[in-house]
Amino acid sequence: MARRAKQRLILLLSLVYLAANCIGLSSQAAAETRGLAITPLRQYLKATAGTTTNSSLTVSNLTSKPLTVSLSVRQFSLTDYTYNYQFTQPKNDWLHIATPLITLQPQQIKTIEYTLNIPTGTAPGGYYYTLLASADLANQGITSTIQAADVIYLAVQGKLIHTSAVRKSSISHFSFGRPFTYQLDVLNTGNIYFFAYTSGRLHGWSAKPALTASGHMLVPDTIRRLSGTISAPTLPGIYHATYGYRTDSGESVMRRSLVVFVPPWSAAFLLALLLAISSTIRRHKQRLQKSSKPKTDY
Repeated sequence: MARRAKQRLILLLSLVYLAANCIGLSSQAAAETRGLAITPLRQYLKATAGTTTNSSLTVSNLTSKPLTVSLSVRQFSLTDYTYNYQFTQPKNDWLHIATPLITLQPQQIKTIEYTLNIPTGTAPGGYYYTLLASADLANQGITSTIQAADVIYLAVQGKLIHTSAVRKSSISHFSFGRPFTYQLDVLNTGNIYFFAYTSGRLHGWSAKPALTASGHMLVPDTIRRLSGTISAPTLPGIYHATYGYRTDSGESVMRRSLVVFVPPWSAAFLLALLLAISSTIRRHKQRLQKSSKPKTDY
């Protein structure tokens, strides 16, 4: 018995050792492939035509190996409805990086400075750039490219126009227990980006307060599909719904619609009520038929 207990102890210690080594190897591999980090992830800059604007960002090497990091500039646009990014080569040379190629030791953080030279006569509005940090990382004989990006929203000062238009709107008119959902296809018709905050609520007996509004960025000449939910009321009925958005510039756009709420319990109650009424009517008819039969004397 003592020999078996000793063998079990040795086996248990071996498994613990192997597990510890596996955890150590996986942790090391994770450390080697965590990649790069840029802060901040987004910058909102203001500039005046004919001036130079200075700014900076930080690049961090989160791996366990030295990295040679190259920094480049891209302009970006957004696709209609989905707002997926599309990156292209810059159409101008406004943005200049002080040190476009750097070497970072493991866990090292470095500040990178850059300048924006805005030509005289530049039209007011929004201009959109991405600073991209790239490095090649070799791990277990496989080389991969790791990247991090800083998105820059530049507003050239002047007459900035914050306007929008709804191209299409819709709401679910019936609900059987779930929140009501709505959608708005919104086009930024101005010349500068801004945020739109969606909201919606029901009006009527047992309606609940509006949910906290969520913000969505809108860029000029691009349609974005905004969506949201409206809390279902407590009691069934026909309700008046308002839904839409407001912008950080003060514009408010709302839509109105009638909606019907039928929770499952109310449907079951209505069915039971109809069955009870039907049964009552049937019994009443049977009693009338019995009372109307003539009596026969033999």
